[in-house]
Amino acid sequence: MQQKICTSVFILGAGLILGGCAGTEKTPVSLGDGAEGTLIDCSGWHLGVRDCIEVANERCDGDYEVIASTAEQWQARTGVTGLLADLDRAMIIRCADE
Repeated sequence: MQQKICTSVFILGAGLILGGCAGTEKTPVSLGDGAEGTLIDCSGWHLGVRDCIEVANERCDGDYEVIASTAEQWQARTGVTGLLADLDRAMIIRCADE
């Protein structure tokens, strides 16, 4: 019984450590028209679209345009939208004031 408890605590602890390592990432990108945008990747197993939206709101003080997202079906992944090809949940945004 005690060994099962120790194993459960170990698994829970390992999950918390690994979960803390993977977070929402934001990367500056060139949008091709001279403007700068931000690629927000929330593909982690414990992340969701809500995490992308929260980061976008923080990055742009709530005023941004979604240039592309993985939720959309893109016919040709060219230019900056090609960055989304290998991501599960992500979006590219442009802040309104930039």
